[in-house]
Amino acid sequence: MEEQKNNAAEPQIPQVLADFLDAETVEEKHRILEEHAGEVDEHMVLNMEISLDIVSDGKQSLDDRIGYILYYLRTRSRFEGTRLRF
Repeated sequence: MEEQKNNAAEPQIPQVLADFLDAETVEEKHRILEEHAGEVDEHMVLNMEISLDIVSDGKQSLDDRIGYILYYLRTRSRFEGTRLRF
């Protein structure tokens, strides 16, 4: 019974956010966000921005912020793909 109370108090991370944060490549992050953009809320976008070191003043609409994250990921993918890796 005590375990149930402790588990109920733990915050639940939405699956889309968990998948985004766990993704190993920017391409995978882009795909996840693009496929689930309609499920994302302000809280999830803020966490995505923080994970990517994106500074937002929060004045843009949710759609604009999602669009910027997708743009950022496309740009990173393009430039990281051309680097030599040793």
